[in-house]
Amino acid sequence: MPNKFTIEAPRLRVNFVFFTFTLVLFCYDASSEERPAVTTPLGEVAGYYMTTRGGRQISAFTAIPFAKPPVGELRFKAPVPFGPWEGVLDATKVSPICVQRNPYVRQKDIVGQEDCLYLNVYVPATTNDDKSKKELLPVMLFLHGGGWMCGDATTAMYGPEFLLDRDVILVTTNYRLGPLGFLSTKDEHCPGNNGLKDQQEALRFIQQNIESFGGNKDSVTIFGESAGGSSVHFHMLSDTSAGLFHKAISESGTALVPWAEAPPGEALRNAFKLAKFLGCPPAPSEKFIACLRTKDSYEIIGTEFDFYAWDYEPMTPFKAVVEPDLPGAFLTRNARDTPKAPSVPWMTGLTKNEGCLKSVWITANDTRYEEFISGFDTIAPVTFYYDNSPFPEVITKKLRQKYINGNNRKVIENGILEIYSDSYFNYPAIEAVELTLNHSPEPIYLYELTYRAANSFSQIFGDPEGDYGVCHADDLMHLFPIHFLSQPFSEKDIEFSKYLITLWTNFATSGNPNKPNNIPTIWKPVTSREKMEYLDIGLKSRMKEGLATRSRFWGSLPLWHNLDSQRLRDEL
Repeated sequence: MPNKFTIEAPRLRVNFVFFTFTLVLFCYDASSEERPAVTTPLGEVAGYYMTTRGGRQISAFTAIPFAKPPVGELRFKAPVPFGPWEGVLDATKVSPICVQRNPYVRQKDIVGQEDCLYLNVYVPATTNDDKSKKELLPVMLFLHGGGWMCGDATTAMYGPEFLLDRDVILVTTNYRLGPLGFLSTKDEHCPGNNGLKDQQEALRFIQQNIESFGGNKDSVTIFGESAGGSSVHFHMLSDTSAGLFHKAISESGTALVPWAEAPPGEALRNAFKLAKFLGCPPAPSEKFIACLRTKDSYEIIGTEFDFYAWDYEPMTPFKAVVEPDLPGAFLTRNARDTPKAPSVPWMTGLTKNEGCLKSVWITANDTRYEEFISGFDTIAPVTFYYDNSPFPEVITKKLRQKYINGNNRKVIENGILEIYSDSYFNYPAIEAVELTLNHSPEPIYLYELTYRAANSFSQIFGDPEGDYGVCHADDLMHLFPIHFLSQPFSEKDIEFSKYLITLWTNFATSGNPNKPNNIPTIWKPVTSREKMEYLDIGLKSRMKEGLATRSRFWGSLPLWHNLDSQRLRDEL
């Protein structure tokens, strides 16, 4: 078990949103005297050197503990700051990943450990010299995806080799997953959102220590993809995250996606189910949590498959919740309510064909396709998260008419791609932008990624050879060195990657993706719901209007969050 002085190095296992593999990517001599070292308020840290894609030498400090191990009495509690360490912290090891099982690749084995609250810091230059505020570098904290069930922050997956060709500091962090990170009893014994609170604690670590690495604590950008993008948006809505960051980037995920936002009553229902699966008393909650603390962490994570009604649906049983208004609460109001937290500049957007995350697994296999179509009336309310609506039959009928009407296989396959794109990503994105426009004076930069690289994550979503467009997560390969994709980067892919990095690091530097490094097309912020301006990001980017217009259909459905609309009630 790792302690606070020496971080044990397990095999370099990457458990990304959709893939798990073992790979060694870099070599260094931990015993060498030529090691970067930094003195922080918590103690001295010694790291190692890496080289970026452009040949720049950078300093890496990995497996830095930012919170105490969330075990024993600390399980199901908010993170506790790690505190200072004695001697020199060996920051050359691989962070142990949090306990998890990856449903996206139908992983059977549970991996990871509870003592997993570590982060990594990557720096273009390491120095302890005093610097003026102007010389300090902007900081980018990346929050990984994985449906809040899997994923990690290891260098093998989210390494700095691309981004640190620019003058930014990159921080990546682990956070608790599944019921260990997102269980809620809706009271003081386990209010919920502990995984998000872990991210928040990483932000506090940055505020307290990043200047020692040459970073500007007053210029922190949080960015994330999928569940990481949703996490970013939730931090924008959280009163207790206010002031810990200054700019935000949500890639393919907002707080309004149905797989991240728990509807009323769901958190307690799933807590009671978990109690049943593990043989614990469901009430009072104090005894329930005490019982859970006696269980092995693998046993707790092992219940996730018991929540599934079809395949791995519903995809995320444990989500973000509105907590009771207690000290330290992360979220005390619905995500659709006007936040009290001050607004920040926001960049958010989609890939062109987000839904292939789910659709490829269905349409690339005849058996699954027939099962989905024949069982649509039963499967749809679960996979599209409306089984809690009082009008599920109405919704199912409308979905059939809109997306899977007719007998043409190709047309229906495209409809399945569109239905997952619209429900899981597109409509929640534009709804979130519209709500933010209502209260935020800060700019919102909206985008759609339309560049199709030689590789695509559809390779691991169910079809290693088919072309399904620009899939969910396809943006990641341009920001990070994703090594498991089968095709080498083309020259155009490399050109596009550098362009995307310019946009992202410009925004992290100035709050404006157009500067300080000029881009070919001026990216204008959104001005209104009617126009919904966005940048079509390709090799030849251009401004357009009306992002994801088709998905507005979901605003007309009697979903739980739409039922406050008197017009919708009258129609029903």
